Amino acid sequence: MRFPSPTRCPLLPAVPAIALIAVACAPPLIWILIALIAHPSLWADALPNAFRAGLLFRTILYNGLAAILATALALPAALVLGRGRGWIARTLWILLPATLLMPSLAYAYGWSQFIRLNRDHFSAVGLDFIPAGPADIARCVWTLAAWLWPIPAMLIGLSLRRLDPSIQLQAHLDGVLWRITLRRLAGPLVASTALVFLLAGQEFSVYEPTGISVVATEVRMVFETGAFSSLANPITGAVTGTAAAGPDQAARAAAALAIALPLLIITILLSLGAFWLLSPSTGADFDELHAGDWPRALDAPRWTTAWTVLLWLVIVGVPVASLIVAMRSRFDPLDWYDQFGDALDGTFLVAALAVAAAAIIALSASARRTPGLLAAAAICFLVGGQLLAIAVIRTFNRPGLFAVYDSAAITVLVYIGCFAWLPLVAARLTWAGPWRRLRDMAALDGAGPLAAARHVIWPLAWPTLLAGALLVGALSLTEVPATVLLSPQNPQVLTPMLMSWVHMARYDPMIQAVLLMMAMVLLPALLAMILLSRRRRFPPHDRH
Repeated sequence: MRFPSPTRCPLLPAVPAIALIAVACAPPLIWILIALIAHPSLWADALPNAFRAGLLFRTILYNGLAAILATALALPAALVLGRGRGWIARTLWILLPATLLMPSLAYAYGWSQFIRLNRDHFSAVGLDFIPAGPADIARCVWTLAAWLWPIPAMLIGLSLRRLDPSIQLQAHLDGVLWRITLRRLAGPLVASTALVFLLAGQEFSVYEPTGISVVATEVRMVFETGAFSSLANPITGAVTGTAAAGPDQAARAAAALAIALPLLIITILLSLGAFWLLSPSTGADFDELHAGDWPRALDAPRWTTAWTVLLWLVIVGVPVASLIVAMRSRFDPLDWYDQFGDALDGTFLVAALAVAAAAIIALSASARRTPGLLAAAAICFLVGGQLLAIAVIRTFNRPGLFAVYDSAAITVLVYIGCFAWLPLVAARLTWAGPWRRLRDMAALDGAGPLAAARHVIWPLAWPTLLAGALLVGALSLTEVPATVLLSPQNPQVLTPMLMSWVHMARYDPMIQAVLLMMAMVLLPALLAMILLSRRRRFPPHDRH
């Protein structure tokens, strides 16, 4: 094949990705750095007094329990994903990630309805779900674990697939299979638990409806009201959308950053440790995850498959069924769309724009390697949706930037800041293993980076690149922490509306909107998982 002459500017193919990441990630990160440098008092405010120490302890305790529980639930599923055969294992590789993309808000409200519908049965065994009481805290821990358990299941399953089958078979013959396997998987197991803890620490929609105070809820309270939660300033007051203006916005933003700073430092340290533990186990090449066929003796036990399927049905089926049973109006999705039409249209528009931006990032980053972009996007993700939204508000809520702030662009920028690492990871996969050989062959034929991407990489890698963009869209449909703080929103999206209703014990519009959100996120999520399952696989002789 004859290729066009290479461009004189080798960095040109990466310009779209660099520009989008720079606009979405650089301003909030710069604002955080300037705030920390220009206001030394923030560091003093972040030092724990009795209240802050208790707040941090509760956050670590609750989210740590959720992480441990999620990992325990995931271990049988990890065996199925790592050593399972047949259509059930392949289907679980699609279903688990798809249900992970369901909004935490939907799980929280669904399990709350299940408890409300069975309150008499729970009371009979001594479980009274008093708001912010022990049983209510246990509900939050279970909800987070039930939402995030696919993360350790997939990470441990991927690591298990990379283990050498010959070593495992020898360990099986020696009667030490489980001991050797656990030793090899200790790093991914600890790392996946840490990742669940990090994600749980960014969520406030699970804790907020009953007034449980953790770092995430207090960050929102301080930014929106200027004060910690109290009897006079309850978390359940539903103050959504009150933080966009006001002469004291800068002070409230700085105070929110001070509250989040200790947990942010813990997050960064844990993420570095998780990356170090995961890197030798998962590697960078998605097409080399299979170390080879394994003997039947290493197959996952049948009980693990049955347990995983049953657990998935309970975790997804119980909250959905509870929502349907709790709903008093008739089941009419078209009528629901008429009721929430404006918010749904805004949600779809913003998500579509986020998908388009993510697709541009994926195509651009697959044409020219840009490792620094992935690092910047990962840092933005670890900062968390709340701090990212606060930083974006402080950056763009200015007279000369109202055209950006009072439009869909501001919401899309926040979503790209939160989730740009997904299309960048998808693009990075096209620079590993056999893909390097294709690029080298194209370069020998005179192709520059853009020509090689257009004529060789994109025609083969488009399922992976599109899947990365669709995952951004699915997450944009259900993002809570960042979306709730953005105000005003033009167009209006559905999530803030749900957060203003989540405190109601039984409210049909809330139930209907949650069911709609769960349904609409399944389409891009399932499509992305199907595309990943059908990605281009290279034969073994092409991998080396």
